[in-house]
Amino acid sequence: MEGNHMRRAHTAGIAVLLGAAAAGLVPSPAVAGAAPTIQVTARTISETYTDGGRPGEGAGDSIVFTDRLMQNGERVGRDVVSCDVIRSTRRAFILQCVGTLTFRGRGDLTVQGKLEFSPNSDGINVLAVTGGTREFRGASGEFEVDDSGGPTRYRIFLDV
Repeated sequence: MEGNHMRRAHTAGIAVLLGAAAAGLVPSPAVAGAAPTIQVTARTISETYTDGGRPGEGAGDSIVFTDRLMQNGERVGRDVVSCDVIRSTRRAFILQCVGTLTFRGRGDLTVQGKLEFSPNSDGINVLAVTGGTREFRGASGEFEVDDSGGPTRYRIFLDV
């Protein structure tokens, strides 16, 4: 069973989020006047799991992974995410994660928060957008990880 929750957590992903018209990164308001939303699909490049304690998944273990960020079949960036296991039981698997999403020609977005997986979960977790560089300087908002079925999708809801 070791690694199953970690792989699911990564597939749920954070590893992480995030695309301008020609560059393939298209922020699009859902409603006129609404904050921009960025949507991408994550494809894993690499991941490393470290068992930090007793054999098997448990508090103190960690996972680091990198994804390609895709939009409409085009690569628009990458992410690097580090998560620590803070709880692992039969009912819940909880990670604390920090990630940086780099968008080609646009800048970086940083995210942080808790991912929780349980039998009653809908497969969606929400983390905080904690900052950014270049076009994303001073960014804040929410980062949604959608692992409810199919490929892992990230949605970023930026405050304006």
